[in-house]
Amino acid sequence: KSPLTGTWADSNSGGSVASQLRHAGYDALLVHGRAAQPSVLVVHDDEVRVEPAGDLWGREIPESFDELRRRYGKKSEVGVSAIGPAGEGGSRIASVMNDRYHAFGRQGFGAVYGSKNLKAIVVGGTGDVPVFDKKNFRALCDGVTHEYKKDIGWLMRVFVWFSMPHKFLGWMYRLMRRMGAKIEAPQPAMRQLWADRGTTAAVALSVENGDAPIKNWKGVGARDFPMRSKSMKIDGGEVDKLITKKLSCGDCPAPCKGIVAVKKRHLRDVHRPDYETLIGFGANLLNDDLELVTACHDACNRYGIDAVSSSATLAWVCEAVEEGLLQAADLDGVDMRWGNGEGALALTIKMGTGEGCGAWLRHGSAAAARHVGKGSERFAIHVHGQEPAYHDPRFSSLMGVTFVTDPTPGRHTAGSASWNETFGAKFALPGAVGAKETNVTWNGTEGKGVAQAHFSNSHQVMNGLGLCMFTSLTGGLPWLQLTHALTGWQLSEKDLLDCGERIQNLRHAFNVREGLKPADFVPPPRMFGEGDGKLAQGPLRDI
Repeated sequence: KSPLTGTWADSNSGGSVASQLRHAGYDALLVHGRAAQPSVLVVHDDEVRVEPAGDLWGREIPESFDELRRRYGKKSEVGVSAIGPAGEGGSRIASVMNDRYHAFGRQGFGAVYGSKNLKAIVVGGTGDVPVFDKKNFRALCDGVTHEYKKDIGWLMRVFVWFSMPHKFLGWMYRLMRRMGAKIEAPQPAMRQLWADRGTTAAVALSVENGDAPIKNWKGVGARDFPMRSKSMKIDGGEVDKLITKKLSCGDCPAPCKGIVAVKKRHLRDVHRPDYETLIGFGANLLNDDLELVTACHDACNRYGIDAVSSSATLAWVCEAVEEGLLQAADLDGVDMRWGNGEGALALTIKMGTGEGCGAWLRHGSAAAARHVGKGSERFAIHVHGQEPAYHDPRFSSLMGVTFVTDPTPGRHTAGSASWNETFGAKFALPGAVGAKETNVTWNGTEGKGVAQAHFSNSHQVMNGLGLCMFTSLTGGLPWLQLTHALTGWQLSEKDLLDCGERIQNLRHAFNVREGLKPADFVPPPRMFGEGDGKLAQGPLRDI
């Protein structure tokens, strides 16, 4: 149960904790009750024990991970899931960090750990994982790896280059979208683009075309954060210059993640900021200083707080200052105005530690607005307590549907046909029978309900199988064949979709049990272009 929204909560993360747990012989781990003192839960094959961790309480994530590795095993021997000071202090936007760089980021999982006095879970397993048909399973995996690693040829590389943001591309994309045309990328090109840039490939373009909310959802990218002078400074090409090492989740052949270093700020061994962080601490705050954006991202990972909720809370602060409802004196001397990257970093750290104004900012924008009052609730952008991810429903209506209908409100990684709606991507999903379920257009509503239901159920299948949602963009995976080779289960595509629908229904049933219904998830008017969210300029005008 989410400490932030009171709804069902789940999260997905990279890292080795789950695979180590399976090698130890377990399918799942449930933690009941509360320890009498700060503790670490250690699982090593058949041995499960709880050990004191008082000396780790209060330590930041990197220091905690280094000590836990020293005590319990190297990276290849154990997986570690831990919280920082934010989770220990009960921040409702606190995250859980897995193997240092990966996060159960949203919905306040760090506060759940903290409420149990659980600093960390350390898991090591040495057993074999049973595979029904090892030869076929290996062949399927090798086939996927080959597709991702083979040379795409010069023509595809030209396409990838043109897929990167350029000064004319935002205008061209807006024009095509208004005409009802779709940009459909060849799958090999998408695989290459994803391996090169991951989610950072679309930062400047998303600002320009209206996908990315600007200035607390009331701004216009082309006017307030233009591509040529602002958004290109925080785009993937600039991030690439900071990368010191490429990373992937597990054995994935597409290294869409990375480690960055910022020498001027003495930052090293920092997980690369991705789209949500670059938009949140960058474009939404009108901050074009990539080094400061990266420093804010690093602070989130050090203290263990969600980058989306924390940056959205800072956008609320900026507007409250602009409206005269908050002064620097209310913010421990920080004059938090639009574009103030140094101020954003200072307040992010305060949210992480809970010191000063961080004590009332650390629970997100809804709680902060209740604390300040004075009508500031009007521009606290959240759905049932959780700040929505940085994708504007005025750009993709089905993303807005997901924000208000999934059991985890405000979440973008929950199954949506929005990519098909916007980009015309032809996803390889189980049980899809063509136009009825995967081919939807931006203009109008035809087919969108059926498509949204199909994608919602398919997403839960994918999560249940432990697969990556972004493989849908890059060509899909042989879900059915992999499932059979691994388990021996003789499932059909309909069987898989039935599994996904049952999972989704159970998630909804949890909320019903807690007295909640989808109609309770009311979006702020600004998010849907009403009231002061009505834009007179830009690609989303008159929407």
